Amino acid sequence: MADLIRKAAFETLAASDEHPSVLVKRTLDEHQEWDHRDGAFYTALVETEVAHQTTIDAIIAAYSKTRLKKLDTKVLAAVRLALAQIFFLEKVPDSAACNESVNILKASGHGKYAGFANGLIRHIIREKNSPQARVVSDNTSVRLKYVNGHWQVTDQKQKAYQSLLDRSLRYSYPYWIVEFLYRNYSGEPVLEGLTAKRQITAVSKVPPEKIDLECKGEQITDGVYGLTFPVGTNPAESVSFRDGQFYIMDMSSMQPLINAGLEKGVKALDLCASPGGKSVMAAWLYDAEVTSCDVSEAKTARIKENVHRLQLGDQITVAENDACIYNDKWESAFDAVIADCPCSGLGVSGRKPEIRLRLKSEDFTELAGIQKQILENAARYVKPGGTLIYSTCTLDPLENEDQVTGFLSRHSDFSLAKQQTIIPDDRHDGFFYSILQKHENGDRP
Repeated sequence: MADLIRKAAFETLAASDEHPSVLVKRTLDEHQEWDHRDGAFYTALVETEVAHQTTIDAIIAAYSKTRLKKLDTKVLAAVRLALAQIFFLEKVPDSAACNESVNILKASGHGKYAGFANGLIRHIIREKNSPQARVVSDNTSVRLKYVNGHWQVTDQKQKAYQSLLDRSLRYSYPYWIVEFLYRNYSGEPVLEGLTAKRQITAVSKVPPEKIDLECKGEQITDGVYGLTFPVGTNPAESVSFRDGQFYIMDMSSMQPLINAGLEKGVKALDLCASPGGKSVMAAWLYDAEVTSCDVSEAKTARIKENVHRLQLGDQITVAENDACIYNDKWESAFDAVIADCPCSGLGVSGRKPEIRLRLKSEDFTELAGIQKQILENAARYVKPGGTLIYSTCTLDPLENEDQVTGFLSRHSDFSLAKQQTIIPDDRHDGFFYSILQKHENGDRP
């Protein structure tokens, strides 16, 4: 069975038209005959390769005479899959990882590359304890070697690259992202937090002792609890989850609503709501009447699913709406407007590693433009005296602090009440939020 699981993982990794996370979910749905261990092994293969692809590719680049960009897509996928197991999945024998990847290549009609892949993988296995790597940065090819837990630049003339490239390969983040995080957030704590083993957290209306699986809890406010589950558990498989006793949500994402200080019974609008967590927080924390929106039927379907499971249909109304387009029916209609905007996602790139692979520096500017447009519309939906809650799950001043500074420079009728950047750790994604208060009588005093 293991060879069939590896073949499925290979096919997922060789596909280039969809994100791996989407393909993983679809593959698991299509293979209901797999038992829990089969599904877990398949998922581990894909997620391990994606999470460590930056490092894996640097190792391949040091040993392959053919540049990565010139390698056949399926050959590269097979070699990546083997190295993911060899370096990062300790229970898989090196020989099995190599042999199965070569066999998969042959079975996929790429047998002419089998000798190349076999030789490359076995060469790397022989140097497994102290492998080499090659990274191209600033149009400069830099060679490194793994020694005593760190990646060392081999050419003394290139020592300037040592510190950041070592971290790039140890944490498996592209060099430009590591440089960006160090420039803006003194990167080591951020990288450690992003790649930490993450505990799953949730918000609940039920005390932790009444949940049917192990968890710790702390009271957020009267009748609302924050739950933390041990690493490795899957709360979504529990009876309590299916019965709507809690909503799985990162602790960082809870903070905007926890700190918003809204009055009970407010009328709230959640503009970019899917899958609905902040709408749920508003309903549970403040007994809010919530209009929960997103741009497509697929996204609103996810909100509806959670609203139904949590039995919040009497408080949360779901509607399809494009937050970038002004809706004149909502002019000054809401006590609170939540704008959890589309963003570059750096703050969740630890548990969603495909983000770090597809992200480009120009995305920051493009997304900041979309956020600005959404904020301009959101401001018009807030009643005088109301609250605008802006948040992102990224770590980027342009999308975060600069976005808010720009907004306040254009809107003298708003003031900043609270703002926080959350550095990731084992219970928190990287996150940013800002609570903006609209004045009762026009401009700031």
